[in-house]
Amino acid sequence: MVGFEIDLKEFNLTDVLQFLAQLKKTGLVRVLGEVSGEIYIKDGVVVHATDGTEKGMEALLNLFFAALNKAVFEPNLHCGEQTITEEAGRLYQTIEKRRMEFNEIKEKLPPRDTVLAKSTRDLESAVALRRTDWQILALIDGKRTLNEVIVQSKLGGYEAIKTIIWLKEQGLIYDPKEAERVMSVLTNYLKNLLRVFGKHTINWLKRWSELAPQNKEFAANITIHEEDMEIEYGHPVSKESIHQFIEKFNEFINEEGPQLYGKLLFKKKLEEIEKGV
Repeated sequence: MVGFEIDLKEFNLTDVLQFLAQLKKTGLVRVLGEVSGEIYIKDGVVVHATDGTEKGMEALLNLFFAALNKAVFEPNLHCGEQTITEEAGRLYQTIEKRRMEFNEIKEKLPPRDTVLAKSTRDLESAVALRRTDWQILALIDGKRTLNEVIVQSKLGGYEAIKTIIWLKEQGLIYDPKEAERVMSVLTNYLKNLLRVFGKHTINWLKRWSELAPQNKEFAANITIHEEDMEIEYGHPVSKESIHQFIEKFNEFINEEGPQLYGKLLFKKKLEEIEKGV
């Protein structure tokens, strides 16, 4: 079999490696894109991977989760080291498991146009930082967007995002506008309700707050001025608390709404809400 080149915008890396596995080929797959690297296979089994920064499974995962352009297979090239020992079936199970974990991690990531900032903590004494942590920290200057940090780090999406989330959880970097952005979710939700249901929204909020102590505590932080329907907050609340409130308050409205408007009219009003969202 001669070498070949394949467009990874049309196919994915799994397709390429599984094709070579079926043919039990030995050689090198050069991967080019957001991250460039090399994957060696022997008799169809992946035995080594590098992305220029990491080796082994971490490098392979980084290549799998990066935006790739093309792959070039060069047959009959052998690698002098073996950093991956898992058999094919288990290897792809591991990749799929890590893909699901990665998708969960990405949920914690701010929008890609966010400009992150370093905290005032003493970085050297705060925690033991890895080389990849310092690579990310060097790019966070209060000017670069999150997307620019990920691309310019040349770590690839998987490693860069994982590192950014870790640094954020350690309090070493932060999003200066996070509280504002999180509270805007609640503001937009309430404004949409006020637009469609008017002052009934305020009455529902008062009644909902009487159902449980935690409801009362949450509602006490919200002030809606009836004259102009402007919304004020006593203090910011967490994203999780806002999502819980929206879920519970929607359930309450779905019980109360049909009694006030009738089922048909209430259904139309819900459709107005959906259009607003």
